[in-house]
Amino acid sequence: MTEAKQRAGPEPALAPALVERVLERFGLRQRPKRDLAGLNQLYAAFCGNVGFDNVQKRIWFAGAQKTPLPGGNPNEFFKNFLQHGTGGTCWPLNGAMYALAHALGFQARRIVGSVIVEGYPQGANHGSVLVNLDGINYLVDAWMASFKALPLIPGRPASTGEGIHDIWAVPTESGFEILSIPGFDREHPLPFRPEPEHDPVDHAFFLSRADRTRTVGFFNDVLFVSRHFPDSILTIGRKSKFHVAPDGTLTRTEPTEPERRKALVEEFGLSEEIVDAIPPNVAGAIAPPGL
Repeated sequence: MTEAKQRAGPEPALAPALVERVLERFGLRQRPKRDLAGLNQLYAAFCGNVGFDNVQKRIWFAGAQKTPLPGGNPNEFFKNFLQHGTGGTCWPLNGAMYALAHALGFQARRIVGSVIVEGYPQGANHGSVLVNLDGINYLVDAWMASFKALPLIPGRPASTGEGIHDIWAVPTESGFEILSIPGFDREHPLPFRPEPEHDPVDHAFFLSRADRTRTVGFFNDVLFVSRHFPDSILTIGRKSKFHVAPDGTLTRTEPTEPERRKALVEEFGLSEEIVDAIPPNVAGAIAPPGL
């Protein structure tokens, strides 16, 4: 067995009352059924309500840094979400996606691979989630936020459909390359290559890879907040704000500081308290290309 599969550690379980509060916040009056329709219902609700952002992480980096990185425990993650509207970067975000799907009875598992980005170290740099239904693996990656689970059937290309949230899978010798288009750059798809040796991994492995980002990462020093809505994508990074319209048109603006703060609260759904706590960007820091 691989090192990732041999790891052992406590697996945090979501508190039942917290699960119900999250489902209520998602607008789900009943628990999704454990079938493909139910999985798509849950995944779409997660995509439309929980953003990919480094808000809690930026606040952590500006503090004493004596506690673990925020959001690693899914109970903490969802409490922050309910109180402040925050999400997380890929490790806490997909850790929470896994925990919620697992709590609702889906046959979910964490996987790890590499997102291929210029200037970023490769090798187990991205955590994701698969759910198995009737022998078929479905990708439900909260960072990609495709609103629809992507079937991964060996040797077969697949897509979630057409539209601004579409992702697609291209078969490779080792499995698949999965392509998604970020909300701030619609011309250059980002490839994600799952690594078979990291399928599955446990909670401890997710935490260990998240911890590695303390010293290397695009999301340590510059604010990045992205929200996928059914008919649009909004992103704030560095000093720019990006809007993807239903037809795929990308608009970039440069809001003033008061305008940015107002957008974070009124459009991105963050609490005023948490927005006030976000530290300034670090001058000269690295960020994802295109921002």
